[in-house]
Amino acid sequence: MNALETRKQLLMAESDLLRIQLSEDIESLRSAWNRSGARARVWSGLISSIAVLMAGMTTLRPKPMSGGGNRRSWVTVLLQGASLLSAVWLSWKRARSGSSR
Repeated sequence: MNALETRKQLLMAESDLLRIQLSEDIESLRSAWNRSGARARVWSGLISSIAVLMAGMTTLRPKPMSGGGNRRSWVTVLLQGASLLSAVWLSWKRARSGSSR
């Protein structure tokens, strides 16, 4: 085997090694991309849950009485609170499962 053939075999081995390293790098980038997508879904679910919670808290806040004494009953407040908790729970559950419904 002469020097030219040896050089050719070394270059082919180096090429194979670089191809393997490139495929490993691509796989690592792909998994990092998938992890970041999962994190984004969790954060978006959390933010939407907070938005629902804030909207519900605004609804539950007692309104100032304007002389007439119109006051909501405790049953109404309880039902609105249950509705709020249900909405937050469903929103959080969808975010944790990764669903985009």
